[in-house]
Amino acid sequence: MKFQDDLNWILIRASMVSKQRLLKASEANDLTLMQGLTLCLLEPGEGVPMSAISDYLACDPSNVTGIVERLANGAYIERRESAHDRRVKTVQLTKEGVALRKKLLPNILAGDSPNAYKLTQEELDTLKRLLLKAMPK
Repeated sequence: MKFQDDLNWILIRASMVSKQRLLKASEANDLTLMQGLTLCLLEPGEGVPMSAISDYLACDPSNVTGIVERLANGAYIERRESAHDRRVKTVQLTKEGVALRKKLLPNILAGDSPNAYKLTQEELDTLKRLLLKAMPK
């Protein structure tokens, strides 16, 4: 199999356009790419352990601490102790964070994915279903 045909490489290449959109939208709001991504990963009303953010971003927990501190200083998120385990820190969007997330997401999702027009609606639905099935929970 050629390197270019590897599924992981294909997924990375396919995500680059969205990453560039996220970068531009983040920078326009005085955020780094990782801060913008973290803000978009959080669902309103749900607390997420900082370790889960570290896992998703594939970075060291100390890096997540810096990202979270900057977002907390901007009043976009709150850091709390887990109700189940005081050793676990969770983060949750504030009203300001929800508002900024709502502002960022349309910029990231604007336009089609690269060459999506080449696929039928049925193919797009199948692709989405399969990618969701393959995603970690």
